[in-house]
Order: sequence, then structure tokens, then C-alpha cells
Amino acid sequence: MQKRIFSFALMLMAGVSILMAQNAIQRETEVYSIKGKDTLKVDVYVNPQTEVKAEGRPVMIYIHGGGFTVGSRINAAQQVYFHYMANQGWLVAAINYRLAGLQADAEGKVNNPYGVKGNLEAIRMACADAIDATNYLLKQTKWKINPQQIVLAGGSAGAATSLQLEYDWCNGEPYTKALPQGFKYAGVLSQSGTIATPQEQEELVWKSKPCPIMLMHGSNDTMVPLEKEKIVVLDVGEPCNYHGTEYIARQLKEMDVPYWRFISEGADHVIAMLALTRYQEEQYRFLNDFVVGGLQGSVNTIVADKEPANMADANMMIKYVPLYILGYGQYLEDIDWTKVQKPANVVY
Repeated sequence: MQKRIFSFALMLMAGVSILMAQNAIQRETEVYSIKGKDTLKVDVYVNPQTEVKAEGRPVMIYIHGGGFTVGSRINAAQQVYFHYMANQGWLVAAINYRLAGLQADAEGKVNNPYGVKGNLEAIRMACADAIDATNYLLKQTKWKINPQQIVLAGGSAGAATSLQLEYDWCNGEPYTKALPQGFKYAGVLSQSGTIATPQEQEELVWKSKPCPIMLMHGSNDTMVPLEKEKIVVLDVGEPCNYHGTEYIARQLKEMDVPYWRFISEGADHVIAMLALTRYQEEQYRFLNDFVVGGLQGSVNTIVADKEPANMADANMMIKYVPLYILGYGQYLEDIDWTKVQKPANVVY
């Protein structure tokens, strides 16, 4: 796969390399928690040349995707996104978290290292790790963090974790008590996410209003529903009800909670990856206007490409998310760009 990335990725990387050479982004890797056999790390991206207000830097905690089975904080496409946000003055903290590993392999075997009983428990295990990362960052002084402006963000499983943690915090779930008293997240940025409830709970019920939320989704996403669906994403345990972007947006509107609904017409779950290298300005505007600026109200955006991005086949994935595939599991600067070649049978 790595040798079949199309030539535009090489041009894109040339631009990214120039950008990285010209800016002063610093990356520090630290251990924020140890859980069982997992040593959980965080990569902190910051541009020390950007202005730091008296109250400190706003923070994005980014949670990667991968169906709670695979994935990593290390990915070239994610780093393009992190560098963009760091250059806007944000501190980005990309975390690893415990992976439930509940999806069956080719031989039908299910690896369940933590004895997780089902989907919701797997999600909440990731949420608990995100809380540990939050507490770790709050204790640090060297990065000059603004504790009032910490945002959760992520794609796919990471988006589900971000939304679930905010929903559970609003409802006082016991595990959220590990956060400092009086703390609340300032925003959630969901790239193809959902909120899960037990199968007996058909609707989302909020005991308190959530923070501002940006909901990004493809209208043809068959992996994470736009509306509500009872589904088994993992291969262990009972199904959950999954509540998607359209369902959540209606509830936010009814509660008069600030939100930005962003739909890519005709696109599928690829938006979870594509959002890292496209629509960056819209996401920054959400952070700047709704989180930092306190903007009230809502924004509804629908984008429609002539050829909607999708995950129909490998060539389509390569066309739309080359840096995600190319840099899966490695830092941007570690990629061997001499092996990049244009794949056959793809028209750009």
C-alpha cells in the first residue's frame, strides 16, 4: 500500500516539509499513565512562537480512531492537522489509550485483554484514559495551559470517545468524578462520531447542558449512523444504541446549546480521516468562535464534491486520504518519500 500513494501526496508533502521547516512546532512525548500492560503516551505539539494569553494556551486533546482495536496517536495525516492547530496557537495533545481489541480476527478469534463485556464498556475505558490524560496535562506548568479551554477531539472511535465522555460528564457517570471538581470541557470536535447508550435506553437524556460541539459526518456513512441505530460494532457483548450526528444536532438545538453541524453530502466514513487534511479552517473557526469566543447559536454546513469521498475501494482511499494511509503508525518525518508512486487506474 505504501508504495502506491499517488503523486499528489508527494507534492503535498513538499509543501508540508517547507511549512514544518519554517515554523517552530515542538513535539514532546511523555507517559501520562500505565494501565496493565499498556504504557499510555501523549505527544504534545506546541508552537512557542505563537502568542500566549495571560490565561494560557487553549488545548485540544486528540483521540485517534480505529474501532477501539487498532490505531495510534502517530499518523502523518494527524500530524498535518496537529501542526495546523499548533500554528493557530493551540496546544495539541495526541494520546494513545487502551484498546479493547474486541473485533474478531480472520480466524474468528477475539482478543479481549481487559475482559471488556461490550461496546459501551470499551468506549468508557477509552474515556477513562482521556480523563487521565486531562488530569496529567492539568498538572503540568511548562506548557502554560488554560484549564478553562480544554477541548476533546477525534475521528471515528476517537470522536465517539469525545462525545461519550462529554455526555457521561453531563449525566454524572461515576467514572467522570476522576476529573477535578468544577472542571468541564470547553468543547467537543467530532469527526464521524456517535454517543452510545445501553440497548434498553432508546433515547439520549442530558441531565445538564453540554459544551459547544462540532459534528462532522458523511451523509452516506454506513459504519457510524447519522441517526439512531442498534448496532454491534465489536464482536463481544450486547448491542448498544448508537446516536449519530443528526440525532445529536436536533437535541443540541432543542437545548439551545451552541453547535456546528457539518455534513459532506454523499461521503461515507472516510470523513473521519479526510477531516484531518481538509476543512481545517472550518474546524479552527469553530474552536476560535464557539470555544474561545463564546459564540452562541448554530451553524449548518453542507458540502458536496462532484465525486464524494468514500471508502469504496483502495484506490478511492488513496485518492482522498493519502497521508493517512501513507503515514499510518509513523511520524511525518519518518516516511521514506522515495518509495512513493502513483497508483494505476485512478483519475485525479
